[in-house]
Amino acid sequence: MPIVFVHGVNNRLGPSYEAGRLAKEAFLKRHLTGATIHGKQLAAIPKVWFPYWGDLATEFAWKMASLPEGEMQSLGGAVGPDLQPLVAQLRDALPGTLGPEPLTALAKQRLGLAVDVINALALDAAEAGREAEVASFVVAASAYADKNPKPPWLAAVVNDSQLIAQLQAQITAPAGVQALGPLGFVFGKVSLGAAKLKQAVAGIAGKAVDKTGDFASTKLLGWARSPLNEVLGRFFGDIFIYFNERGDAAQPGKIPQRILAAVDDARQSSPAGEPLVLIGHSLGGVITMDLLGSFRPNLEVDLFVSVGSQVAHFEEMKLYRASDKTVGPPKRAKKPANIHRWINVYDEVDIFAYAADRVFEGVNVDARYDTATYTIKAHGAYFEQDRFYERLRTRIDGLQP
Repeated sequence: MPIVFVHGVNNRLGPSYEAGRLAKEAFLKRHLTGATIHGKQLAAIPKVWFPYWGDLATEFAWKMASLPEGEMQSLGGAVGPDLQPLVAQLRDALPGTLGPEPLTALAKQRLGLAVDVINALALDAAEAGREAEVASFVVAASAYADKNPKPPWLAAVVNDSQLIAQLQAQITAPAGVQALGPLGFVFGKVSLGAAKLKQAVAGIAGKAVDKTGDFASTKLLGWARSPLNEVLGRFFGDIFIYFNERGDAAQPGKIPQRILAAVDDARQSSPAGEPLVLIGHSLGGVITMDLLGSFRPNLEVDLFVSVGSQVAHFEEMKLYRASDKTVGPPKRAKKPANIHRWINVYDEVDIFAYAADRVFEGVNVDARYDTATYTIKAHGAYFEQDRFYERLRTRIDGLQP
């Protein structure tokens, strides 16, 4: 069964990207195998296609030297830019001053939230040649926390080191996941990351940014201007590159060529009679909609899944090749006829995610999903959480044949 995953902005090759890719593939195999879509069964998922186009996206000549530095950034105190998002996530989940064992406190509230932070530490620490181990860890830890939100052993845990040790004992040999790679290396990296995170939390104790206790202060701590501008800079840069260089059906640009080549390979490599599923995250959903509406209007897609995407937003601006500028309220735009089923998923706190049903006709499911994180962090959190794939499968099973 061909599944093609089209990534969005801010994706660049490296160990963290590869570990994340392997984790997504394992999650998809775990949850979508056996589903029936448009009357066709997903009997097996030997491979998921991930056309990579990050190398064709925007580059900054001075490596973002134009980003301001100084007063606002210094408010982050002792928290380094790599840990700021995770400290902010802890602050949102744990009102008041953070204690000396932040992961343990979060786990006792909800284990899955703590595992999300631990998984982020693992992905950030991925090294070349060890990506499969990190992916194995992410899948196993997320699946365990989803199935065991309040395990009995958690009551006796008193510090973050014990939490990580207990988690290791529980997921050392998860069925169907361990084959990706051993986990000992990853637990070592996670333990080091957790220790640095604890130090970062201790470093902000008593500072003004920690005393205010409001939502805005957390955002300032988690995304001081430099990190925020970096994310937004790449986001808009990748958008400009795609729309300026996409070409058209007669002469597609490099990004459309690469994605369509992957789709063609997926179809040719898969048995006849299996459904074609295209998953687009963020700008990947926008690109997929553009390609299906104009570049390949005859490509039959059994299921299109857009996640944390701006598909409807760009239709409102009439930026697709197939957009009809004469269509507006009270009418809705028609989805491409070659998309047979469409599921759109968004988290309301994800500032890059948009609903679709009020703009497009033919959206089968326009679903809210709570990543249980915040703003920009939410944008990449969907695909790191076992519960996301579980709920996606439920939505698929609920579609009309």
